[in-house]
Amino acid sequence: MIETSFEKFIEEMLNLGNDYSINFIQKDEEEEVIYIDIKYNKEYYLESGEHLKLYDLAPERTWQHLGWFQYQCYIRCRLPRYISKEKKVKTVLPTFANPMKGYTLLFACHIIEALKSIKVQRTTAALFKTSDYIVRTIMEESVENGLIKRGIVSDLVNISLDEKAFSKGHNYATILIDSDKDHVVEMAEGRKGEHVKVLFACVTDQEKQPQIKRVNIDMWEAYINTMKEIAPNAIQVHDKFHLIGKLSDSIDKTRRKEVKTEPLLKQNKYTMLKNEENRTEKQQTSFELINQANLKTSQAWRIRENFKDIFSLTAIDEIKDAYKNWMKDALESGIEYVKDVVETFERHREGVINAFITKTTSGKHENINGKIQSVLAKARGFVNFERFRINILFHFSNLNLFPLKT
Repeated sequence: MIETSFEKFIEEMLNLGNDYSINFIQKDEEEEVIYIDIKYNKEYYLESGEHLKLYDLAPERTWQHLGWFQYQCYIRCRLPRYISKEKKVKTVLPTFANPMKGYTLLFACHIIEALKSIKVQRTTAALFKTSDYIVRTIMEESVENGLIKRGIVSDLVNISLDEKAFSKGHNYATILIDSDKDHVVEMAEGRKGEHVKVLFACVTDQEKQPQIKRVNIDMWEAYINTMKEIAPNAIQVHDKFHLIGKLSDSIDKTRRKEVKTEPLLKQNKYTMLKNEENRTEKQQTSFELINQANLKTSQAWRIRENFKDIFSLTAIDEIKDAYKNWMKDALESGIEYVKDVVETFERHREGVINAFITKTTSGKHENINGKIQSVLAKARGFVNFERFRINILFHFSNLNLFPLKT
């Protein structure tokens, strides 16, 4: 038998309160498991201030708890049942766990803390000597709890809207980010206009979003047209990060074509794509040689750098003139891939000009995108959208994830 003083200590550690006490403790040396059997102390159940008579005991339930030294630890209890005011038999809700889950609230809290740091479900499960299924269930429940606590979102003003492939093939999700608060608000499966509408309706409980002032958005037509419809007061910005990214792509495509005849370009992909401050000494030497040779690749690089310079301007007329001159010079270069980018920019002129004027960027958004990509890489993609959504909301939505009390 366990001594009474130690038993009371364990009760305090378990935070059972006055309603429960330890009945007995059983240790399985071979399996390295400890079972703590507890009992309900009272002869009634208090509901809405009324003492209700206990009826009998429900079948035994088991909940995984925090490990005890090298042992796994489980709490076992036959929860009492009572006669409700409606004359129905109901089971007492435990204060230490969700009766429908196989773990205690405290165990769930520690899983959440660990998972936020580790970001890998299998590793977290191994650390706590539990199953992948339990960890995934805690993650799903914590996101659901967080969304319940958050409720309807009514303060979206400046947002970013982007797409992300979450598995092999063409399986995309639309991601809504609050640019002011720098976190993911919600996601929808698909990237059509109808998916965007459903996304906003679910988040805000409203079809129209007149309060939105700015949308950082890529050049996906479905997003552009739908946001004009549901947020007519918002200016649309094709942000600096995406625009420069397209010009960087044109540099690399030009290099890949030109390297066939220009040995200088071999093994110099990142030499041409990096900013000067990020190049190694060797890369800088190679860059100077390529630049002096005035290859098409170095011309494409200068076109990108000249585009960046427009962001330093402030007067709208000056911006428009500089952009017009930049387009003229870019087209006169005769570089095939640069021409493609210029034509794309011209089809989305309004959003490009707004990028220069507002000086806004989805740099923080892209930081989140990078973290999302890291989660995707660790998971090696997701089997379905809902798994992907839960993971991203868990890590990047700033929700209060901790369990709701029963």
